[in-house]
Amino acid sequence: MTGQSQKDQVQKGQVQDRVSRRGGGRDILAAAFVVVAVLVAGPARAAAPAPAHRVDPSNYTGRWYEIARTPNRFQRNCATPFVDYTRDGQTVRAVQQCAPVNGRNGRVYRSSGHILDPGVNAKVRLTFLGFWSQDYWVVDHDTAAGWALVGDPAGRFIWVMSRQPNPPQGLRDAALARVRTLGYDTSRLEYARNRGS
Repeated sequence: MTGQSQKDQVQKGQVQDRVSRRGGGRDILAAAFVVVAVLVAGPARAAAPAPAHRVDPSNYTGRWYEIARTPNRFQRNCATPFVDYTRDGQTVRAVQQCAPVNGRNGRVYRSSGHILDPGVNAKVRLTFLGFWSQDYWVVDHDTAAGWALVGDPAGRFIWVMSRQPNPPQGLRDAALARVRTLGYDTSRLEYARNRGS
């Protein structure tokens, strides 16, 4: 086992230990947020592309619906995820909810953090469980159309987010075309279920 692999195993063990001591993990962040640094999603870009545009701070408020994502262990069986953001200055808080495929009780995950590049506002660091921090980049977005592409700096993961729970096909196509242009493999994405009308 390489040194990096040993480090990853230790980090995963720490997360699992915290989960076991917090009632089965209802208060941990899965999905696009916790432990993506140690999850292997398959072939990755050399790094995430630099954010294309400045992000209006208003994008860190209100609800965003996940449309598609790179598969990851902590979002397994997550059928209709969404996240609610609040912002106070450079401080960002996120509450993510995930309804499982089997229809059982959903999971709720909380994090807080801060904007890393004030003025550009495209990079944010979120902290989970009080000890685990991870950076996320808004690599591109279209405020008027209401979609955003969020990735990790390593280029392993991408999340396609929308302000609409069921965006029209044209919006989906435009966002996914941009994902491909940025060098991500869209054939590997998994998609949220239709949320109804």
